[in-house]
Amino acid sequence: MADPLSCTLISARLGGFAGVHRAHPGMLEIATRLLRKEEGGVIIDSFVFRCGDAVAFLLIHRDSMDHLQDLVANVITSCREYLDRKGISSGISDPLFASARLTFSERDRETILVFLSDLPSIDLYNLHLFRIFGDPFGTTRLVTEDALREGFVFHLSGDGVASLPEDTYRLLSLIRKPRDARVLRISRRDGEPAASVTTPQEAGSAGLIVRSGGIFPDPGEIIEPFSVPCMVRSPGRTMMPLLPVSLCDAQGSRSGGPPRIVSLGFSIADGRLVGPADFFDDPALDQVRRLGADITGYARSHGPFDPFL
Repeated sequence: MADPLSCTLISARLGGFAGVHRAHPGMLEIATRLLRKEEGGVIIDSFVFRCGDAVAFLLIHRDSMDHLQDLVANVITSCREYLDRKGISSGISDPLFASARLTFSERDRETILVFLSDLPSIDLYNLHLFRIFGDPFGTTRLVTEDALREGFVFHLSGDGVASLPEDTYRLLSLIRKPRDARVLRISRRDGEPAASVTTPQEAGSAGLIVRSGGIFPDPGEIIEPFSVPCMVRSPGRTMMPLLPVSLCDAQGSRSGGPPRIVSLGFSIADGRLVGPADFFDDPALDQVRRLGADITGYARSHGPFDPFL
């Protein structure tokens, strides 16, 4: 059997143009070129994408994180130097980057979904991860198929653990308040990794990797929780609905929101990425976006009087 494969998602905020409207395409091109030069060495494959001014690198590798951290640091330094020459750097002398990693033996049909949001929220995925891995009204295979019926284990900040379904109420009592607990990882009861959220949260860019299909929820079940524009909050901003958008719409212009999130799907074959599929580029989600825009307009109409305090 081949050595275990690792999927690592790196997210960061390095600076954007027109304020924080979007990451500069020249910077994304530099990151893509530098990572591709390392394919066949430190990494096997890579993909660069963004949401607003948040940028993410998806890396497939088998080497240790020590070599990977040096590579990521060099790429981020080159990106910042490019932005400095353009005069659009973030102004942060040493920006943090966050990472999430899943390590596993590749299945015959390995599928992953990655998410990236432009909102620096500490609990952005708490609700969605519960609905994906704990709510049978969203993921019906939790009750219809033996492969998922045993449930999943939620690993929380502060070393907390909750096994579903028996710990459902205890888990919800914790993750409903972000200061109490944040979902960091999810695994099957046999230890097989299922999902991972980027840390540290102070990096200000929220990313997520989820394995899909077979013994994990299907892509449609993973996307289903985003069919509601859930209210989310970040430091210094009022609560706003989270909008699932395609890559071409992954930037906002309205003051104060609403925040965006993108989702890309990949197949993995012999360690190589096949894709991406833009999962939120779907007219079935137009109603979600319209509702989110209406809620945003209602909230913004209050001006300085925050309706959600």
